[in-house]
Amino acid sequence: MAAEVILVIEDDVHIGGLVVQVLREAGFAPALVRDVRAARDWGGQGNKPAAVLSDLMVAGSAGPAQLPLELAEIFRDAPLALMTNVPPRRRAALGVTHARIIEKPFELEDLIATVSGMIATPVT
Repeated sequence: MAAEVILVIEDDVHIGGLVVQVLREAGFAPALVRDVRAARDWGGQGNKPAAVLSDLMVAGSAGPAQLPLELAEIFRDAPLALMTNVPPRRRAALGVTHARIIEKPFELEDLIATVSGMIATPVT
């Protein structure tokens, strides 16, 4: 059975590289892009991720509250988790209500558990 493809959208080179490495070691097939435009291009090439893991504050988005909607439009069937270091009160003020938030800094085990859970029980 082929490894599940996880699209990682992260503009920080260090965090993106770490997330990709951890997911690869956990048996996934991560793909890394730096912004929403690159994610759209990646999807436009026929790529379909099993799940999407995106930084909340990523270039090319209409804003943090719009990001889940934008990514759902591009990757209709893929569950989404957002990574962020934006505190909950600030997220609320920005209108971010997405169900799956991974707080930075995160434990690597929590990252793997979240991604595994997204694939086992997709919720958008």
